[in-house]
Amino acid sequence: MDGLTREIFAPLDIICRAGDPGVCAYVIEEGCVEVLRGEGADQRLVAVLTEGAMFGEVALLDRQPRTATIRALVHTKLVRIERDHVEALLLRADPVIQHLLRLLLARFRNPFGAVSAPGQGPAQEAEQVGDAVYGEQQDRDLQASAVRTLSLARDLSHALEADQLELFYQPIIAFSDRSLAGFEALLRWHHPKLGLISPMEFIPLAEKTGLIHRVGQWVLERATSDWLALRGLCPTGGACQMSINLSAPELGGDHIVDAITSRLSSQGIPAHELRVELTETIVIRSIDRVSQALGQLRAAGVGIALDDFGTGYAGLDYLQTLPFSCIKIDKSFVQQINTSERSLHIVKTALELARGLGMTTVAEGIEDQVIADQLEAMGCTYAQGYHFGRPMPKSAVAAWLAHFNSGPRAV
Repeated sequence: MDGLTREIFAPLDIICRAGDPGVCAYVIEEGCVEVLRGEGADQRLVAVLTEGAMFGEVALLDRQPRTATIRALVHTKLVRIERDHVEALLLRADPVIQHLLRLLLARFRNPFGAVSAPGQGPAQEAEQVGDAVYGEQQDRDLQASAVRTLSLARDLSHALEADQLELFYQPIIAFSDRSLAGFEALLRWHHPKLGLISPMEFIPLAEKTGLIHRVGQWVLERATSDWLALRGLCPTGGACQMSINLSAPELGGDHIVDAITSRLSSQGIPAHELRVELTETIVIRSIDRVSQALGQLRAAGVGIALDDFGTGYAGLDYLQTLPFSCIKIDKSFVQQINTSERSLHIVKTALELARGLGMTTVAEGIEDQVIADQLEAMGCTYAQGYHFGRPMPKSAVAAWLAHFNSGPRAV
C-alpha cells in the first residue's frame, strides 16, 4: 500500500461518526479501533477491529452516509483509501463484476437501513433524493450492461457453431505503384437478435471466457482458406500479404506457433505471405511468452507488425527488442498531419525510424487523396483506409478491385 496516505489517531480520537459522508475507507496498519452504533445513552459497542482490518468500505462504495462511529482505542495508524482511487479501479472492471458488487452492497444495506446525517434539512434531503434517482438510473444502465455481457458470453460459443462469425477484408495498397499489396482480416459477429457486434466488445469477452483460442483458430483457418483465392487478385510477382490480429492469450498459448506454421503448410501458403499484427498493450500483458512466440514466428518467415504505433508508452523499446518487420502508424496521427504539428512530427519520426531499422510501414485511416500523396512523399510503404477501400466480405473484393483498377491511381 505504498503511496497511500497514513493518518495517526490518539486513544479515544473519533475517526468518523455515524452519518458522516463515506469519502474514504481505512485499513488498520497499527493499533485498534472500536465500532459503535447508536447515539448518547443508546450507544453500544458492536465490534473491535485490529491490525489488518478494513472499515468504511461500504459507505465508500455506495456513497451512503456511514452507519457507525469509529473510535481509536490506542495509538493507531490508518491507511486511508480514497473513493476516487477505488472508483477508478471499478470503472476498469467488467460490468458483471460491477453489477454484482452493487447488488451485494444493496443487500448489505437493507437489513440496517440508511443513516441520515444529524440536523439534515429539506435541501439536503432533496439532494439525497436527486442522487438516489441518478443512482437508480446508473444501476439500471449497469444492470443492462451486465445482462448484455452475460448474454453475449453465452451466445459467443454458439456463434462459432452457427456460422455467425465472418471475416471482412480491408485492402492494403502499395504506395510505389498504387497496386493491391494484401488485406487485413477483420472479424465481425452477426448476432441473430442484436445485429452486428463490434469486435471491441466481444473479443475481450472471448479472452475472459477462454473462447479466444477457438475464435483465434477460426480466424486463422478462415483467413488462410480465403487467402488462396484472394492472393490471386494481387499483381503477378508482387509482394502480397494477409494480415491477422492476435490477442495476448493467443500469443501466450503453448501451441500458437505450431498452429500457425502447420496451417500455412497444409494450405501451401509461404510463411512470408502471412503477417501477424499485435498492439503494444498485448506485448506488455505477457512480454516473456509473447517475445518467444514472435521470435519463432519471425524465424519461420511470418511477418510481425506493431499495430497502432504511437499510441503506447514504450514502442521504441519493443522495436529494439522484438522482431517486428512492420510498423502500422495509428490513424489518429495520420488523419491530423495537416492540422497538428505534433501528429505530423510523430508520423515523420515513425517513418524515419522504420527506414533505419529496415521495416516497412503502413499508414492507417487514410481518408483522402491529399493525405495519401503526403504520406507517399514522406516515404511510407503501404496505405490503408476508406479512401482506398472499406472492410468488405470476400464476395465483394473482386468487384471492389475492378472498380479500383479502373479509377485514377496517381503515383
